[in-house]
Amino acid sequence: MTKTFLNLFDAAWFFVERGDAPAHFGPLIILSPPQAAAPTYVADLVAQWRESKSFASPFDYVLRKRPIPCWSAVSDQDIDLDYHLRHVALPAPGGERELGVLISHLHSNPLDRRRPLWECHVIEGLEHGRFAIYLKLHHGQLDGVAAARLIGRIFTTDPDARDLLPPWSAGIRGNVPARRPVAVETAGTAMSALGRFGVVGRFCLATSSLAVAVRAISAMAVAVRSDRTGDLTRPFQAARTPFNQRIGGQRRFATQHYELARFQRVAKAANVTVNDVFLTAFGGALQRYLGELNAVPDGPIVGQIPVNVRELNAESMGNALAFVFARLRTDIVDPVVRLRAVHRSTVAAKSFHRALPPSAVTPFTMLLLGPQMAMLLLGLGGYGRPAANLIISNVPGPVERLYFNGARVEEIYGPSVLFHGQALNVTMSSYAGKAVISLTACSRSLPHVQRLAVYIAGALEEIEQAFGLEYSSEPVAPQGDFE
Repeated sequence: MTKTFLNLFDAAWFFVERGDAPAHFGPLIILSPPQAAAPTYVADLVAQWRESKSFASPFDYVLRKRPIPCWSAVSDQDIDLDYHLRHVALPAPGGERELGVLISHLHSNPLDRRRPLWECHVIEGLEHGRFAIYLKLHHGQLDGVAAARLIGRIFTTDPDARDLLPPWSAGIRGNVPARRPVAVETAGTAMSALGRFGVVGRFCLATSSLAVAVRAISAMAVAVRSDRTGDLTRPFQAARTPFNQRIGGQRRFATQHYELARFQRVAKAANVTVNDVFLTAFGGALQRYLGELNAVPDGPIVGQIPVNVRELNAESMGNALAFVFARLRTDIVDPVVRLRAVHRSTVAAKSFHRALPPSAVTPFTMLLLGPQMAMLLLGLGGYGRPAANLIISNVPGPVERLYFNGARVEEIYGPSVLFHGQALNVTMSSYAGKAVISLTACSRSLPHVQRLAVYIAGALEEIEQAFGLEYSSEPVAPQGDFE
């Protein structure tokens, strides 16, 4: 049996995972059947998928945690497709709330580590004949960008294409399913660089990269202490909020989506990034939400922002992420001033990563997150000052409309990961001209999280009005408090 060892970053996801804090994520994909489809379209699709029992990486990998975490590829015959593929139907009326209740329940349950770490739920019975696919994946195996690329492999821009492979047969690499484990990429070009050297060369490069990372961490600490503007932020500078406590096992999931062009117009007018606009709008929503809860903190609210460092068009499993910490500046009421302050904070945070050679990104990230990971490993998450208040991500998705066997992909959402001390995870992803925002929350820590999702609309409108911008359509109506 062939084995592939996990790097430290990927293995950490399994060591910090707990029964009430599982480390899996979506995506959740909503589809409409093709025109004139038979009433049995979804059932026929599932039946077709059940015949596809060829498994590509990473869908054929089983985790072996001891003595050293590694992936073991298992044979097709050893994978029980009836366990991994599940076909369910929503109760009438099959609205967004009924779907949300089901997804929140499914997202609350950990994956079975004795099996390959994935589940595929095909859910029919949505209004207007729609159906959903919820693909449950482990973050120790794929990150959000790798999952987005997996979606790009599974689906097609051709509405007439048929007989497409299901996710587990398509896999993440090459033109045909891969049967041999692949090395895990760590950061950008670092892994390809390591492969060109011998053992001594790899040791020297690793040692040099670690030294560079240590110097960068030291420089960051000095810069934070001397920064009088509050733009540069490191871990453990965040104030404590209602979503920085111990969490329960049940999840809530809330969504909103908008025209992506609205964020792009503001970004152009202000000469900032789309992500800066998203962070600012969400900061405005947090202002209102925490105010209603009488829970406005005295100190800053800090977002922990994943940054993709994967090579362009790389087909690999594992995580290729760095993290930066930026303030959402919920202490600033004026939306323009808040946007400028958020932009300065993200620029200051990213400056340290941009100065690093690719081989030093992963050791720098591990050193930066080391205290936070140690707290989670020791079971101390949720006690004391948080490293950050929430994880907030922006994942670029497909630009063109996608299809699967004639079914049209309408929306792509992203249920995500929570940990003790971090009861809120917010993800914006783009798809076919839409900006889709997903909020994953602990049901015990955040009451009525859908209100927070809805308040993003008002905050975005305030920013647009401040810049004299108009928008052509209203955001989609609230889609229910998914719990």
